[in-house]
Amino acid sequence: EYYALASLGADDPAGMMYYYDQPADSILYQGLALKKLGKPIAANAKFYKLLDYGEQHIFDEVKIDYFAVSLPDFMIFKDDLDKRNKAHCYYLIGLGNLGLGNREDAKRAFDQALQFDSNHMECILYGKML
Repeated sequence: EYYALASLGADDPAGMMYYYDQPADSILYQGLALKKLGKPIAANAKFYKLLDYGEQHIFDEVKIDYFAVSLPDFMIFKDDLDKRNKAHCYYLIGLGNLGLGNREDAKRAFDQALQFDSNHMECILYGKML
């Protein structure tokens, strides 16, 4: 019953800009719950969504929407949003690989994210787990 509940949530990862978006690692946990429920195809779909989003958006040029109501205050003062976006995308790639069981690829992606944001807490945490 709890795995079924854990498998629910948004299917698509979001960018790094807005605070109301579902955290990316919740998609990893949805996939892991689906795997426990004996649904490997649905689980892998979650993991590949993380990978695909990261790979498709890694070279995006990020611009601030100053009128967005959900923009965290600190984002206005961030000097290099493109670096922050790259860190987020590598993080998503790492999560996708982690879910797929590609531990070395996951570690490599988390390490790449840390090159762009050395304080990315999730990358530090997941990297230490590998």
